[in-house]
Amino acid sequence: MRRRSRLPQLGELERAILARLWSHGPADVKGMQRAVGVVRGIKPNTVQSTLDRLHRKGLAEREKVGRAYVYRASVSQREWVVGAFEAVLGDVSRGGPDLLLSAFVDLAERTGTEQLEELERLVRARRTRGRADGS
Repeated sequence: MRRRSRLPQLGELERAILARLWSHGPADVKGMQRAVGVVRGIKPNTVQSTLDRLHRKGLAEREKVGRAYVYRASVSQREWVVGAFEAVLGDVSRGGPDLLLSAFVDLAERTGTEQLEELERLVRARRTRGRADGS
């Protein structure tokens, strides 16, 4: 993901369309209309405008296929989440790393024991990889 000083703000429809691109891959306006627009009662023009906005924000790429554009996400869902997390961390980092780490562990614990165990597994894996890299 290109580094941005701030991530672009996304509306609910933009988030839904981007999520659909991540989960199902490239789509044209008609396909996205069927997948996302119909259930929301949104017209194809609104879906087209939303895809165009995602393109202008650098979050979707498009390719002309016949007479229509086919859109695909230009960032992975993981890249987006990392960027969003970095933005939040930048906003609250004045409290220091101990505060941030404590809040993150609290959040993992609140989401369930499995997530806390997964966090522990990820930390162990990162330490092992760091030793292997000589870090």
